[in-house]
Amino acid sequence: MKLAPYSLVVAAGLAALLLSGCSGESGLRALDRAAAPEDILPSFVTLQEYVDRDSSRLLATRDGVRYFALQNDDARTTCLAVIPPGEGPDWQVGCSDTRRSGEIVNMSSSKDQLSTIPLGDDSDTGKIEPGWTKIADNVLVFDH
Repeated sequence: MKLAPYSLVVAAGLAALLLSGCSGESGLRALDRAAAPEDILPSFVTLQEYVDRDSSRLLATRDGVRYFALQNDDARTTCLAVIPPGEGPDWQVGCSDTRRSGEIVNMSSSKDQLSTIPLGDDSDTGKIEPGWTKIADNVLVFDH
């Protein structure tokens, strides 16, 4: 008789552990949608080996600058590619751990004054610092 309640508690604990492990590695929801032609990352942008180029999804376009999200195969790492107009070398890619909400990585470039912060899903953007503008669910840019 005493084994049944103990087994139930162990099973419930194991199920909770498995579910929390899966939910913490989900990546950005924007990466879950089917790819469209505009989601293709330009071929001149180079990526680290661990980043899946086919995972690229266009998050936003502002003033000709395109903002793409990408991830690795297990969705533990998320990257943001910031691509200014043209095919010049001024693009940038930043990557970090996706399994937390809030700022994923803070990217800036002094040449074109592009400063960008990709945010994890469900980030609280209610208190955005002056100068930053939310241009998509997961993207903040600094207006210089």
